[in-house]
Amino acid sequence: MTAVPCEKTPPPGMVCIEGGDAIVGADDHTDAEKPRHPVSVETFYLDAKEVTVGDYSRCERAGACTKLKRPPYYARFQKPELPAVPVTWELAHQYCVFAGKRLPTEAEWEKAARGPEGKTYPWGDAAPSCDKANYKGCPGDSTRPPGSYPPGAYGLYDMAGNGYEWVKDWWTPCYKGCDKACGEACLRANPKGPCDGARPCKGYTQRVLKGGSWYWPEEMLRGSWRRGERPTSGLHRLSFRCASTTPQLSAWPPRFMTEPPARPADPKPPSEEERAKALAVVEDTDVFQIPLCGRAGKARVDCRDPMSYIKSNEALQYLFGDAIKNVGGGYVGLGADQGYSYIAHARSQWAWVFDYDPTVVRLHHVLRAVVKRAPAREDFVTAFTDKQAKATRAAIEEEWASLPREERAAITGVFERARRQLWANYTRQLRPARWTEGFGWLQTEENYRYVRLMFEQGRIVTLKGNMLTDKALPSIARAARSLGVPIRVYYPSNAEEQWKQLPPQYRENVRQLPFDERSVILRTLITHKFHKSDSYWHYIVHGGLHAQEHLALPGYANVWSFMEDRQQVGAFLATTTAGGAEKAPRRDRYLDFLSYIGVPSAAGSVVAESKP
Repeated sequence: MTAVPCEKTPPPGMVCIEGGDAIVGADDHTDAEKPRHPVSVETFYLDAKEVTVGDYSRCERAGACTKLKRPPYYARFQKPELPAVPVTWELAHQYCVFAGKRLPTEAEWEKAARGPEGKTYPWGDAAPSCDKANYKGCPGDSTRPPGSYPPGAYGLYDMAGNGYEWVKDWWTPCYKGCDKACGEACLRANPKGPCDGARPCKGYTQRVLKGGSWYWPEEMLRGSWRRGERPTSGLHRLSFRCASTTPQLSAWPPRFMTEPPARPADPKPPSEEERAKALAVVEDTDVFQIPLCGRAGKARVDCRDPMSYIKSNEALQYLFGDAIKNVGGGYVGLGADQGYSYIAHARSQWAWVFDYDPTVVRLHHVLRAVVKRAPAREDFVTAFTDKQAKATRAAIEEEWASLPREERAAITGVFERARRQLWANYTRQLRPARWTEGFGWLQTEENYRYVRLMFEQGRIVTLKGNMLTDKALPSIARAARSLGVPIRVYYPSNAEEQWKQLPPQYRENVRQLPFDERSVILRTLITHKFHKSDSYWHYIVHGGLHAQEHLALPGYANVWSFMEDRQQVGAFLATTTAGGAEKAPRRDRYLDFLSYIGVPSAAGSVVAESKP
C-alpha cells in the first residue's frame, strides 16, 4: 500500500505513525495471539501518552463524559496527572469522541507498540525491567504519571504496563485457526476486526485490551498480548489513549464556530459551458414506476411513501444553520422548499435539487416559475392567493412551454391542487421567528433575493432522482467535479433511517460526492432514544469526510451505527465557554435534539477547558 505522508505538525499531544506493513500476533505464546502475521495499516495519529484523570475531568465538566467512579479506596489513582482509571470501554469511547478522535484499532495499537519491525516490546526484544515499564512487582504498586518511563517506538510512552488500554476491536479467541477465529476481518489490509468495530455486532460481547498494566505480571507486556473484556467493565487498571485517521480532529467547538467563513460574493451569471456542465445530469425517469408503500409516512428500499411532502415537517431546521452558514460550494438535497433555506443560508453557488416523488419534482417547477416573476417574497406568497391564481397558472405555462402538453398539465395540476395549502405554508414562513436568527428562505428579503438570483442565473437544477440508483447522485457528483465545486451541503432528510440498512449503491453514491473538510450531511432521525425532549425529530450534522470514511466500512450498516460518535450539542453549549464560541442568547435554541458527528474543528485545536 502507498502510505499517506505524515503531516509535519501533528495534533497537539499526538504522534504520527506512518502507514505501511506491521507485524501482529505471535506463534509461541497464547492461542489468542496466533498466528503471527503481517498486515498493512494506513497512516494514523496516536496520543503519545495515556489519557489522564485531569484530561477526563475536562470531559466530565463539559457534560460529554459520564463521571468516573471515585470510591475512597481508589483515592491513590485519582491525582490529575495519573492515567484515567477506572475506565470502561464505553467511557473511553465517550472521551475520544469528545476529543474529536477515536479509539485505535488493535492493529494500529500493535504497530505503534512494536514498531515497524514487530519487536516483542516497545523497547525491543530485551526482557522487561522496572526501569522500562510499570508492572506487577515494580515499586509503587500503583499507576504512575504517563511519560515516567523512556519512550518506545515512534516516541510513544507506556505502551507496555501502567494502564491496560482499550482498543476499538471486538474480541475474538484468535486471529486464525481456532473456533470463532477473527479471520479476514483481522487479516485484510487496515484491519478493524469484526463488524469494523461498529455496534451492534451480533455474537460479540467483549472488546480488546492491550499492553498489560501495573497490576499484572510481565507476561502481559508483550505487544502481541490480547485480552477480552466486557465493555462495561472498569477497574483500577483499565485505561486508554485515543487515535485519529487524519490530523484534522473534530473536537468541540467545531471549526465553523471558531473560524466562521465570510459570506461569499454573489455568483456571476454562468457561462454556457458552465451551464452545460451543471445540466449534465442523468434523471431517474423510472421514479414514476416506483410502487407505493402500503402505509403513509413510511418508505422502504423497494417502495416510496404514498404521501407527497409538499411542505417540510421538520420544524427545527434552523438548528442546522450554524454548520452551513456561508459555506458556499454546492448543495445537493431532496424534499420541497426547505432546500432553498439551506441554499440561502449556505450561499451555495450551485444547487441540485431532486426527489423521487413526481409531485415534489413538479412542485419545484411551479416554484421556479413563481420565484422568477416575483420581485419580493410578499409577491411570491401573493401568487398563491385566489386573486392571483389565474395569472400564476399562466406564468407556469409560459415558463415550461417547451415541455410536452401532458407534463405541463401535470405541473399546473400540482399548483391547482395544492395552491391554498402552499399559500398557508408560505404565509407562515414569512412571519418573523424568534429563535431562527433569520434562517429560512422566506424569513428575510436577502435570503429570498439570493434564491431568486440563483433561479434567474440557472444555478438551481431540478431533477427526478432516486438516491438508490447509479444515475442521479453519481451524475450530480460528476457535474460538480467538472465545475470544480465541492459539495458543501448534502441533505437526505430522514430517508436513510427509513431504509433500515444503507444499500451498497447508496453508500457508493455518497462516497462519490466531492466533499471537503467544510462539507456536512444534514439528516434527521425519528428515533427518540437520542434525546429527552418531546421533539419528534433528532437533528444531525455529520461531517462529510467522516461519513465517507465510515461508509467504506461494511460494519457501519445503518445510520444508527454513526450515532455512537455523536457529540450532544445541547450539553456542550450549556457548559462550554472556550474560545468565545458560546453566545448566551443562542443557548436556548440548542436543546438536546441536535448532534454533531465528525464535524472538523480548527486545525491545531485542542480540547477546550471548561468551567467546573
